[in-house]
Amino acid sequence: MQVFRVYNHKSKGYQAVPVGFSVSAFLASFLWAAANSLWGKAFVLFFGFLMMIGGAIAGAMLNMPLVMLSSLAGISLLPLWAGVQGQQWICDRFERQGYSLVKRISAESATHAINAAKRSVKKPEASHSKEPVNKPAATFGRDFRDVRDNAAPNSNQPPPQDFNARPWKRR
Repeated sequence: MQVFRVYNHKSKGYQAVPVGFSVSAFLASFLWAAANSLWGKAFVLFFGFLMMIGGAIAGAMLNMPLVMLSSLAGISLLPLWAGVQGQQWICDRFERQGYSLVKRISAESATHAINAAKRSVKKPEASHSKEPVNKPAATFGRDFRDVRDNAAPNSNQPPPQDFNARPWKRR
């Protein structure tokens, strides 16, 4: 089973992104980035490949083996960088487009992850009974449940660890 990050947008619906190494980004780096509308990353990868190939050719023509070997190492590291960071780039793009992370789920496929995330989201139940609805009494100031549950909008409590999508990035 694979771990997926499931995102939801109010109008565009659900999207699931697998967590981990992206083989397709490793094999087709800048083409994969362009196909996924990651234009800045595609430009950096394409320009990096051109510079590294130019450095390897210049190192071979000028009989400078260190320049040639370092350029060949750069050519091999660019796809590795794309493979390691590819899924995170997609997650960042979704967050910039207004998607919100719903859940991290282990599932067999993206559709199974989306279906599991839809089932886990609680829907408000419509009560058809004739019982009066008890409205909460007016409260002034901060409710202690907000502090305990970290639900207050200006709370200084850190988010729960399982919900943190990017633990290695500083904000």
